[in-house]
Amino acid sequence: MKNPKIQLRTYLKTLFQRFLNTKSLYQELMRIYGWKPPGRFEAYSLGVNSFELVEYSLLRTVLVEISALLSEKEARSLKDWLKKASEHAASLEATCYNPGYSGGGRQPIKEEEYRALIDEHEDRLDAQQKVVDQIKAWRDKAIAHFDSAYFNNPQALDKRYPLTYSDINCLMDVVSEILRKHYSCLFNADPRMEILSTRNVDSVLNYARAFQRARKDRALIKKGFKPVAYTQDEYEGNK
Repeated sequence: MKNPKIQLRTYLKTLFQRFLNTKSLYQELMRIYGWKPPGRFEAYSLGVNSFELVEYSLLRTVLVEISALLSEKEARSLKDWLKKASEHAASLEATCYNPGYSGGGRQPIKEEEYRALIDEHEDRLDAQQKVVDQIKAWRDKAIAHFDSAYFNNPQALDKRYPLTYSDINCLMDVVSEILRKHYSCLFNADPRMEILSTRNVDSVLNYARAFQRARKDRALIKKGFKPVAYTQDEYEGNK
């Protein structure tokens, strides 16, 4: 690397943003699943076929992205970044927040201490390797390729390579913590590891459920409430 300080920062920023996008997709998937219990299913059922297609696509996208992010074979990945960061630890000039530091709020991290931090993070990823391998198996045998052993029997894939949402949640948390820590050390910031938005599936389904309840409210209907009027494209309000 000609300029590891700049190149590795740019590399990290790209990984960081890519992971946030993947995590956002996963969070939206979890929101959709949150509408399946009996008490909330009424709203979900209004678009059940569409939601099932979305769930199908979101899960596969998330698995492919996680596989790439944590692969040892990809030209660019979190594991590759950690390896290069360890090699160029001195050039990165990492810092940590320390309000008592005489030179200001950011205290330089010694080269050996930063390498020790990277080693710790590599160990944490290694501890998640079984989950990563399961995700890669799903990607390789059912998404990127059609494995004949599982093509006609998808349930066999789940039996051979069991993967739960708890597993994915734990992996997401580990990656979040690692990326957040290095982003803080190199960009002097404390980023939030999610893209916040109130304009998501929860908002849509909450309004759908509210309208479903209102249109079945006999007291409102007796007062002149006409639900069908609110479903028209040319709604004239109270005119």
